[in-house]
Amino acid sequence: MTNIVSVFTQKCVDYEEQTVQSAVNDLLAQAGGVESLIPPSAKVFVKVNLVREMSPDKCGTTHPEVVVALCRQLLKVTPFVTVGDSCAGLYGKSMLASVYAKCGMTAVEQRTAAKLNQNFNTSTAQVNGVVLRDCEFTSSFLDADVVINVTKLKTHSFTGYTGAVKNLFGLIPGMVKVEMHSRFPELSDFCNLLVDVCEFARKKIVLHVIDAVWGMEGDGPTNGKPRFIGQLLASADPFALDAVAVSLFGDPMEMPVLQTAVKRGLLDAQLTDVCFDRETLSQSRLDDFQVPQTEQTDFFGDRPAWINRFAKKYMVKRVYPDKTCRGCGKCATHCPAKAITVVNRRAQVDQSKCIHCYCCQELCPFDAVRFRTSVLYKLARKLSGKRGKK
Repeated sequence: MTNIVSVFTQKCVDYEEQTVQSAVNDLLAQAGGVESLIPPSAKVFVKVNLVREMSPDKCGTTHPEVVVALCRQLLKVTPFVTVGDSCAGLYGKSMLASVYAKCGMTAVEQRTAAKLNQNFNTSTAQVNGVVLRDCEFTSSFLDADVVINVTKLKTHSFTGYTGAVKNLFGLIPGMVKVEMHSRFPELSDFCNLLVDVCEFARKKIVLHVIDAVWGMEGDGPTNGKPRFIGQLLASADPFALDAVAVSLFGDPMEMPVLQTAVKRGLLDAQLTDVCFDRETLSQSRLDDFQVPQTEQTDFFGDRPAWINRFAKKYMVKRVYPDKTCRGCGKCATHCPAKAITVVNRRAQVDQSKCIHCYCCQELCPFDAVRFRTSVLYKLARKLSGKRGKK
């Protein structure tokens, strides 16, 4: 008999304190209430999305008002609630202090009894996944009894979309994420990596929540545009949750991570075993939502190796810094392929080394990284029927 997975949705029209608290309370009630999710006095880790130093109005990180509302409910069951993330860059006290402040997460400690994570230790754990055997994870996650994954609905220039599954990549310490991009530069392998991490982590994650009150469209996860959606979503199943979230603006099966989940038998492509309010969400659908084209170079199906090499060289989006680049060097420091150098206070990209992970675009504090799409790439997508919105 097929197991039915529930995805809960709740309308939320703004980030005003009372509006969010009411919506979060209703969302948790739909999920059975915090008492059914959290054992008394359990150590709870609330994994948020703090990709880099961004103010909440940029809509690239989990909004602090959602986290505050959630923590207030969790604290009714246990006094041990910690909020945190491993953002891009160094995983340490000074870096996270700046990120916490810029992202508005200091409000969590100011307005609740929850604490921001100050444990920056890490440990290696056995994953035994499809592509990942073992990996280094943050102790804040490993030491927790249960975890709540609270992310943001955003587009992503590499994977198309980032939500519940992709947010768990933040359980890996900052600079180790750079190593992972280097080890798994191909989109298909990277998606398998994300699914491996998710399958390992979900054993202690009792609920995944997506902040979609305001999301991000365009060249996410940090350089896109804020877009009002007006929803909070939650589920115990991260793949079903992401699929329902994507259905708010597009076809879930066009997203590489969800395609990987389907191939691995973790998600039904037709969502026949997923229970959610289809009618209400269809009324909230955004047909003009801008989604970036992902780096799909499999236009020709099975093909000789030389075509693979040709496609990778000439049929991908290329990154370049525009005139707003200030030469801070953050992209060069964190480039997995070491393809970026700073010359005369301007970043320069060696396209022959670039692995198209777009970490530079994600990390740039000045939003100075742009894309150029080749004519061959556009033509191949058109001929293959894979037209993407831009």
